[in-house]
Formats: sequence, structure tokens, C-alpha cells
Amino acid sequence: MSPSIALLLSIAGILILLRLKLAPGLAVFAGCLILSLLILPPRQTPGLMLETFTSLATWRLIGIIFCSLALSKLMEIKGLLLQLSRTLEAIGPKAALHLVPAIMGLVPMPGGALVSATAVKGLVGRLGLSPAQATFVNFWFRHLWEASMPVYPAVVAASVILAVPLREVVTTMLPSIPLIAMAGAVVSWRILKGVTCERSERLTGRAFLSQLVRAAWPVMLLVGLVIGGMEAAFAFALVVVLVCIQQHMSRDEIRKAARYALNPRIMGLLYAVMLYKTIVEQSGAAYSLFEDMSALGVPPAFMLVALPMLMGFATGLSVAFVGISFPLLLPFMGNGMDFSHVALFLAYISGIVGYKASPLHLCLVLTVEYFQARLGDVYRLIIPPLAGIMLVALAAFLVS
Repeated sequence: MSPSIALLLSIAGILILLRLKLAPGLAVFAGCLILSLLILPPRQTPGLMLETFTSLATWRLIGIIFCSLALSKLMEIKGLLLQLSRTLEAIGPKAALHLVPAIMGLVPMPGGALVSATAVKGLVGRLGLSPAQATFVNFWFRHLWEASMPVYPAVVAASVILAVPLREVVTTMLPSIPLIAMAGAVVSWRILKGVTCERSERLTGRAFLSQLVRAAWPVMLLVGLVIGGMEAAFAFALVVVLVCIQQHMSRDEIRKAARYALNPRIMGLLYAVMLYKTIVEQSGAAYSLFEDMSALGVPPAFMLVALPMLMGFATGLSVAFVGISFPLLLPFMGNGMDFSHVALFLAYISGIVGYKASPLHLCLVLTVEYFQARLGDVYRLIIPPLAGIMLVALAAFLVS
């Protein structure tokens, strides 16, 4: 069977199983088996499963997720997340609902929307938002920076693949921040326009900054360490240890946080996502899809949109859509001094759209599960702003 057809069938299988209420980890694992068994020798599948399980990348991802969940639980236990949320509410409850995930989004942690979801849970209840509405606002504003912040691995990967300075990628993608923010603000304004909620308290400027630092110092330190160049896994582990020491965490509290972070459903999902990424790369399905599209005489604009979007949707990982699709799109984007800024912008936004809409996206899946929302209801809120930013990027490319 054609690898490109197998890739499409595996994506369809995952979506159907999710629709049938199968656990996300099991649905993705089934998609892995579909893709692998359709185009790879059956004896190769167990080897890929073992390779993924023993991969440093897999355990790095698991380690970061474990630390991020443990950190969120420790901050919740000690009331830091509640204090942060209440401090930001001094600006205004509606502003806080957007600022908490946006501030935490400065940290490139997989599944990080779960941390901000924990912080705004009480505020969501006071504002009377539905699970789908809470999921949308938290998920959308958690991802304002991902296309342009140099601390995100996908941005660095784009710079390396295109052989251009990192600052070129950052400045090219900088307009994505207001674009994504404005698209999400249109939807959140409609959600919140009839909602009223009093500020929990009013603070002077000095009191506000003091409380903000006391509540958010772990997040601020984490951002500083990552931007300063420390490897994310080490930065997370260090901050977790410092929180335990500074907050005088008891053994029972640490055990409680560890049990929370070792959720088997989440760990299983992480493994399944990494296995799917491995099989997509090993099978050459992405390259086959590119060749099929080229043979059909597909226009460059369509290629720049379709391939990153499909890879983002298929893997739910920003690094994956950059690493798999960008090398294939070099003839359209160029490299070195001759690379096209508008082509990069279109391809990256397309990947972000596919990635944000993917049911494999950890932040989406974990936030949906945390707020007990229906994925279909969340998609009804997410799709319009995604379509809006896609149209803007496509128009910019065509006009240029």
C-alpha cells in the first residue's frame, strides 16, 4: 500500500477511535499499529516499539512532563497557583483568565496548558464558563509564543534546516504573536461579553509585584533558566527541588505530587505519541506524500499549507512538523540568504494550525480531560480562529 494512503488511514483511524470514546493513548497506539502494519514488515513493529521505549527523546519528554505535572501539583498544594490567579485578578478576572496561560506559555513545557488550567480552575468556576469555553481560553492563550520564541525547539530547528540565523526566523514569525492573540480574542470576547465578576481584591502597584513574585517565582525562575540556555529537563528538575526546599514540602506532599505526575493514562499517551512520530519517520510516509503531491502538479502555496499542516495534525508535535516537512519544502522556501520570509511564515502558520487542531496535541488532550470537556465542543470554538489566521498567512503569501 502507498505510504501516503496508509498515513491518511492511520489518522482517520485515530479520529474514529477518539470519536468512539477510546482513551487517547490507546487510540494513538492503534493508529501506530495501522500505519506500521500497512507499510512496514510485521517483524519491524516490535523493534520500533522497543526503540521508542528506550529512546532518550522519549524519556526526556516523559521526564519534562513528570516534572511539569509535579511542579503544578506542588504549587497547587501550597496554594501558589491560587495566589497567582488571585493576584492577577487584581488587574481584572477576565484579564487574569488570559494572562495566566499566556505567562506560563513562556515556558516550553510539553503539556504545559495543564499547569495553567490548574491555576485558573477556581476563576473559571466564578466566571461560570462551560468546560469547552474554559478549555478554549486556556489552550489558545497558552500558545501565543510558540512560533517565534527562540526557547522553543521547533524555532531553533527551522533555523538549522533553512540555514539562516535564528534571529531571522524569530523576526519573520514575530507577527504571529498579535495575529494569534487577536484571533483568539475575538472568540473569548464573545464568550465573556455577558459575564460579570468582581475583582477578588484591589492592590497597589508595589503590593501587586510583591505578591506576583511570591506566587510565580518558580515559573519566573524556570523561564530565566531556559532562556539562559539550561536544558529544559534539568531546569524543570532543579525548580521542582527548589520548590520542595523553599516551601518545606513534607514527604506526604511530595509523594502526592509524584503519584499525580505518574498518571498512567498520561504516561501511556506520551509513549504512543512518540511511537507514532517514530513510525511516520521510519516509514517515509511524509516523503511519499510529498512525491505524490508533486506528481499531481500541486501549486507551491498548496504544498506549503498542506504538508506542514498534515504533519502537525498527524503528530501533534511542533518539532515534528518542522523536522519532517521543512526539509521537503526547501525548494519552495529556499535556504541561506535566499530564503523566502513569506513562504516560511505560511508554512509555519500552517503547521501551527494543524498542530493546534490535532487530537494528539498533549496540551489539547490534557486540558480537555482536566476540564471534562467534549472535544467536539472545543473544536467548534477552535476552528474559526484557526481558519482566520490561516487565511491571513495565505493572503500575505499570495499578495507578495
